[in-house]
Amino acid sequence: MENKIDSKYVIEIIIRLVLLFAVLFYCFEIILPFIMPALWGIILAVSLNPIQEFFETRFKMKPTLAAIIITLLMLSIVLVPSIIFFGSAIDIILEWKSHFELGSFVMPEVPKFIENLPIIGKKIHEFFSHLNENLEALIIKNQSKIIEIFKSIIGIVVGTGVSLLQFVFCIILSGVFLAIGDRDKFSGEVFNRIIGQDGSNYIELIVQTIRSVVKGVLGVAIIQAILAGIGLFLAGVPYAPIWTLLCLILAIVQIGPGPILIGSIIYLFNVESTLFASLWTIYFVGVAISDNILKPILLGRGAHVPMLVIFLGVIGGFLLSGFIGLFTGAIVLSIGYKLFLFWLKSDTQDLQTILAENKVEDKTENIAPKPN
Repeated sequence: MENKIDSKYVIEIIIRLVLLFAVLFYCFEIILPFIMPALWGIILAVSLNPIQEFFETRFKMKPTLAAIIITLLMLSIVLVPSIIFFGSAIDIILEWKSHFELGSFVMPEVPKFIENLPIIGKKIHEFFSHLNENLEALIIKNQSKIIEIFKSIIGIVVGTGVSLLQFVFCIILSGVFLAIGDRDKFSGEVFNRIIGQDGSNYIELIVQTIRSVVKGVLGVAIIQAILAGIGLFLAGVPYAPIWTLLCLILAIVQIGPGPILIGSIIYLFNVESTLFASLWTIYFVGVAISDNILKPILLGRGAHVPMLVIFLGVIGGFLLSGFIGLFTGAIVLSIGYKLFLFWLKSDTQDLQTILAENKVEDKTENIAPKPN
């Protein structure tokens, strides 16, 4: 009799667990499309919270009003350059399409300095000259491949546009998070429930890591891209918005905008006067090495993350989530890396001590050290 009761009880428990996991799985499937935008919205909210607090204390604003102003500022910062970029990209595509239809498309001339290179210079010049002479026949012969290339380019532009819309949604979502009250208390309760008594300490660690990586990696990348874009526009480099976007991507993946700026310098020496090109060379070199100055200023001392972790996060995030993953990947993997390191320290006091040291370092990072 007892065996029958035990069997019945076990079966009921199994059925309940199956139903519970089925409901949880279905809920997860429903919210899955919103996980990445919500994650990015939380990251933005954590990063922008000091600005919100500044508005609240300096201008005596309510949290909701400060959140609205910050959201509008972020949207304008993102949308204005994006409109310029997409306008330039569409103009380039339409220009190429028009040239192909009229049969007037020609390959760009080989720069003189390349033509004068020993051994390979003349061969490169002859190749491009021969290519222009037989370009029409080459286009007709490879028409299907050229169409596929154009489709790929259009797909990239459309994909970037979709990522932009996602980013806009994330900004709006971050504004909602900023406007919500008692978020720290709620987050603390959630983490205490999941982790235990150390939940609030880990929240503080996550916040420090997010702000450090956002300032030291994304902040530096955005500043370098803006400086590079201003120079490319003023120097008259063709397709400057596209090169600026590439500078941003290269800066995020820790390569830096150097390759794009070197190409721009070569172009300027080929089409402009030596003095004009030399002046812009000084500017572009300064932009390329500016991360050596900006990172020590913007990257908090308390949340150092190896460049390999950031690089893997950027590449993995891009492969997982597309363009927006360039941003979220580095931050999320950096958080995971720091949490793993602190998890290895089983003593709670170690975590609290390190967090306290991080606070002291963050407050004093801009103060010159006293001589020994």
